[in-house]
Amino acid sequence: MRITTTVDDEFLLQFLFLHSAYGLQPATRIPELEPEPPQSTRPLSRQQRADWDAAWDRNWRDLWAWRHRLDGCRNSGTMQGLFTRIGKPPLWPMELGTYFERDAFTAWKTTLIDSDRSRAAQESPEGKYVEELAGAWRRGLHELVVLPYRGEFSRPVDGFALELSSSTYLSPTAFPAALRSFR
Repeated sequence: MRITTTVDDEFLLQFLFLHSAYGLQPATRIPELEPEPPQSTRPLSRQQRADWDAAWDRNWRDLWAWRHRLDGCRNSGTMQGLFTRIGKPPLWPMELGTYFERDAFTAWKTTLIDSDRSRAAQESPEGKYVEELAGAWRRGLHELVVLPYRGEFSRPVDGFALELSSSTYLSPTAFPAALRSFR
């Protein structure tokens, strides 16, 4: 049994930062973040907002699809070889130029280190719930992805990953329940 745990993935964080900083409202619902990134100082027109909502949603799905392809190639060669086989991840936030406020993103990411996510990275509660983890693995779970969502949250992604808030990941009741409900 092999399950990867990822805490605060850089690519996913970029999307979450952009979502929150601009108050985007794509079809995919995302919980509030904790801590919240600062609001962007750059206004969007109504048309830009509509375009960004659609682009965020499409690229978010593409990023998870890329992560699924990555899952099948872990531990097989160099990063460059991996990108040759599965392509690069969607880099939409970085393609927005100055609209992606890199300094604000870096500052927000630094605050994550001081929050529960650093505790999540250190505690690794998987060892406490081996039976639940094994059951989820048999149902296709390959990766736990812990993100800076506020409160308890879990959602299966494409039958291979479980997206979790750190509160859920660290909870002695919510984490095993999320594992048991993975499909």
